[in-house]
Amino acid sequence: MLLSRKHRFIFIHIYKNAGSSIVNALLPFATNVLQQRLNRLFSAAGISYFDHQPYRDHVTASELVDAMSCRVFRSFFSFGIVRNPWSWQVSQYEYMRKNADHFQHDLVRRFRTFEEYIEWRCVHDRRLQKDFLYSERGEQLVDYIGRYENLNRDFDAICARIGIAASLPRLNVSGAKPYWEYYNEATVSRVREAFAPDIELFGYGFGFDG
Repeated sequence: MLLSRKHRFIFIHIYKNAGSSIVNALLPFATNVLQQRLNRLFSAAGISYFDHQPYRDHVTASELVDAMSCRVFRSFFSFGIVRNPWSWQVSQYEYMRKNADHFQHDLVRRFRTFEEYIEWRCVHDRRLQKDFLYSERGEQLVDYIGRYENLNRDFDAICARIGIAASLPRLNVSGAKPYWEYYNEATVSRVREAFAPDIELFGYGFGFDG
């Protein structure tokens, strides 16, 4: 996540949805060198006012509402980025498989095939994107939901809403082949069933235009 008190925005960072690029682009608008120094001093006293990431990286909007209060959370412009669930799983798989520092790297490397990974993900470690942005009652908590597939356009809209000018770098790109080439009929169906809430809510489908 990224929080700016000066520009009054909160970015909810769903992993493998261009979050690192967005944080990198918006970081200059969330903190400066003086604030970073002050934050180090204040942190020693348990104060995190100047911290641009006072909560964990992938905190949900619901958790922030509980921690900050709904009134304070609503005083910020909040946003997140979602992604086609089939593409999302390929990106996670490649990132965890190649990144030795990832906490699930060894686990994923033990899978012999992408099919085994999908089975594990769908059965044992499913996480929905909507849970980052919506309440348990189904209320949208963030002000704006962009799409990875329209990233540059939606990022420009976010910057316009904040009132800043910024451009996106390309960070943590997996370099994988097109996501649909990873799938067979069984794994397409497995993801469709497991991630149906995201697929239906955000209107995604499997295919070249996902």
